[in-house]
Amino acid sequence: MSVLRLRDAGYRYPSADSPSVAGVSLDVEAGELVLLTGPTGCGKSTLLRLVAGLLQRHGQGEVLGSVSVLGTAPGSWAPHERVQRLGFVSQEPDDQLVAGTVGDEVAFGLESAGWARERMAPRIAEMLEGVGLEVALDRDTRALSGGQTQRLVVAAAGAAGGPVLLLDEPLAQLDPRGAERLLAGLRTLADGGVAVVMVEHRLEPCLPCCDRLVVMESGAVVADLPPSELRPGSAGLATLRRLGLSVPGLLDLEDRLAGRDHDALQPLARTEAHRRFGPEIIGVDDVEWAWPKAAEPALRGVSLAVSAGERVALVGANGAGKSTLLAALAGHLDRRLGRRPEALVAVPQDPDLALFQDRVSTELAYGPEEAGLSADDVQTRVTAAAHALSVTELMDRAPQALSRGQRLRVAVAAALACAPEVLLLDEPTSGQDHDQVAHMMEALREQLAEGALIFATHDLALALREATRVVVVERGRVSADGPPDDVLRALPPDSPLFLPPLARLCVSRGWPLLSAAALAGGQ
Repeated sequence: MSVLRLRDAGYRYPSADSPSVAGVSLDVEAGELVLLTGPTGCGKSTLLRLVAGLLQRHGQGEVLGSVSVLGTAPGSWAPHERVQRLGFVSQEPDDQLVAGTVGDEVAFGLESAGWARERMAPRIAEMLEGVGLEVALDRDTRALSGGQTQRLVVAAAGAAGGPVLLLDEPLAQLDPRGAERLLAGLRTLADGGVAVVMVEHRLEPCLPCCDRLVVMESGAVVADLPPSELRPGSAGLATLRRLGLSVPGLLDLEDRLAGRDHDALQPLARTEAHRRFGPEIIGVDDVEWAWPKAAEPALRGVSLAVSAGERVALVGANGAGKSTLLAALAGHLDRRLGRRPEALVAVPQDPDLALFQDRVSTELAYGPEEAGLSADDVQTRVTAAAHALSVTELMDRAPQALSRGQRLRVAVAAALACAPEVLLLDEPTSGQDHDQVAHMMEALREQLAEGALIFATHDLALALREATRVVVVERGRVSADGPPDDVLRALPPDSPLFLPPLARLCVSRGWPLLSAAALAGGQ
């Protein structure tokens, strides 16, 4: 019998005219690691919450079809049964923290599941090691970075040893080495008999670890296949492209080459890296900063100056200090730190912290209205920003009713509507499919051509494509700063950052670090 069994399953939210998910039939066996993907807003998170029984217990909408986990309806479980049978991690890991320290957070699930006290300490250590979270057990959970928090809640969700583990974008805030380690831990759990279902947009690191790829579109499953069937010219690859999803770089190149040999390629280096930029527009000098209860300073003598026209990617391990550096640049730590223009907008890692209106349209209009623009000018700004971030169809909806990826785009659109000279973004691609990321970055390039964009990211492929400059932050210090190709090519072997496979191919061939499209086009 399948561990998870869905038959024509679906869900309609109370404010919606039609179901967000409908007609989904799936079986997941013990020991399977299933990767669930699809465009932003297609219903992935809704389906995961349906499998977890959360919508049946707490939702006020209409549940369609049937869902059974371990042969029973998950919405009927008592709390102690739930923690023994199923672990669940949402898109908002901060919302799942229940304890004050790292050790107590993992212990909470074990206690709830009735584990004997003498078995807890080794299990806590095992789970934290499995997700690669190397911090003290008494570390305050509020002093963790976003990526560290993400690893902690995954460890806590899986600690009780339940036979089902459901994860909603567990890699969203992880550095490459952390993602690699977490995926290895999930593979180990699956090999031990746990059924793992993971929602992710980052397909390249996930596919080698997974048994199945399930693709959703508009609330329905449109593909269900083993990763080995994703080959050049295959139907599965065509589905990924049609939906604007991420295609692994090497596979993307092979498909675009259509049989041509790698040796025939003679790619040219990007010329944009050599362009001249304007005067300094924002900067900080020798900043030192330590958060309350943190084990060590978040910033240690950091200086950074950014000029008009630059697009700067801040990269580094989880907890390296990237978000704190953005906060220093924004003046959120201390207005006296640094130099910045008045027209500066910062969008935090959690988009919900930037959203407070009842409709998307009023969210986008708030900044221009506060600036005293006329009604016509406000509408012009709102229309342009909505189009640039692909939220035009969401204008009459409440931001809080959207998917996380959609909420993030609304937050960025609201920032863009303010016409900032400098825009600061913390993990702007979280929850976004490939096409949405490309559309977002194109809009930001155009809107900030005379300003500056500074964004923190763990996506090194994005930094290579979009940044004019990469700054590596390591343990609160800037360890490297320069053109993306030069900086990322020189990453040391023991770095928590490492190039994706296509970029590694480029290094081995002596090519510039370009996208598959640029390489196949001979650019």
